[in-house]
Amino acid sequence: MKRINKKAGCLTLVAILLIAVGILAYRFDQPGEVPAVIFQASPDWETSVDRPDIQREHVLIQSGKVQLEADLLIPVGGKEKKGAVIFIAGSGPVTYQAYFGITQKYVQDVFLPRDMAVLYVNKRGMGESQGNWKHQDFQDRADDLYATVQFLKEHEEIDPDRIGIIGHSQGGWIVPLTASQHEDVAFFVSLVGPTTVVWEQMEDDYENGFRCQGYEGAELEEKVESILKWDRIGAKIGKIIPLGEIGFQAGIFDYDPRQALQTVKSPGLLVFAENDPTVPADQNLARFDEIFNGNPPDNLQTVTISGAYHTFHLMDKCLNSIDQILSAPLSDELVQVLQDWLTKQGY
Repeated sequence: MKRINKKAGCLTLVAILLIAVGILAYRFDQPGEVPAVIFQASPDWETSVDRPDIQREHVLIQSGKVQLEADLLIPVGGKEKKGAVIFIAGSGPVTYQAYFGITQKYVQDVFLPRDMAVLYVNKRGMGESQGNWKHQDFQDRADDLYATVQFLKEHEEIDPDRIGIIGHSQGGWIVPLTASQHEDVAFFVSLVGPTTVVWEQMEDDYENGFRCQGYEGAELEEKVESILKWDRIGAKIGKIIPLGEIGFQAGIFDYDPRQALQTVKSPGLLVFAENDPTVPADQNLARFDEIFNGNPPDNLQTVTISGAYHTFHLMDKCLNSIDQILSAPLSDELVQVLQDWLTKQGY
């Protein structure tokens, strides 16, 4: 019987940890992601929700062993039982309070005038929510989202048969997954949610980011492959040592939304943006067509918003400065798309 060399084992573990730290440092220095400053909490958030025509309930919603921070906005007056929509944010350390501007235009100003309630919920570890989103995979996020659906179904002012969900970016992966598993979800809206596998979306993101830096041809392919190689290694290490971002990456790296899209029965709207470098419209629409062999079901609709970036600001694909996006107007076309689709669905 061979004796285990404890020293060698410790050295191997240290080596793995050093590689993991190196991968994290390398990944966070890459192009493509929307700068976090875009999603910093706005001082105007409180003003937008504390209004005489809105009944606001700041609540903690139980999901498994944790509680999730949420704000429920109910229009004053109108129907005794109201429909509702739940909004979830995209990837990374971002709160719903930081989505102010985007959510006011595309969620509050669209749904509240239709006498529908709006529920914003923070992922685990963000805001007042307990837990840690880095310890979750997409199924965990879907389970948390459905916990908020169940919360609304028991609310005395909400119609339990008219509760929909809407998610942005990574949240756009979560909403069709949730709806595909729970037929009592009345509808879903995916705002620039990918139809591709997670690692394919990352590849698209890297490619567009490096292209904006001037790389083309073989040099571009080499740059993209070099970072994807480290992502693959990180995903493998993350399955052994679920360390922070690498552990989270390992849990989602191979996620494919194909099954969710093929099995969901609820009405769904998938919105893409023409100038989106993170979830490029052409690639994701092509994958959508491939998933359904060019014959998508009647319950799903896709649309591309002209001239829009990943956040639906009207701007070019290449982000050159923070001021560029902060000063750009938001698309009015998306408002009309949402209004028309909701009317078609009977809301």
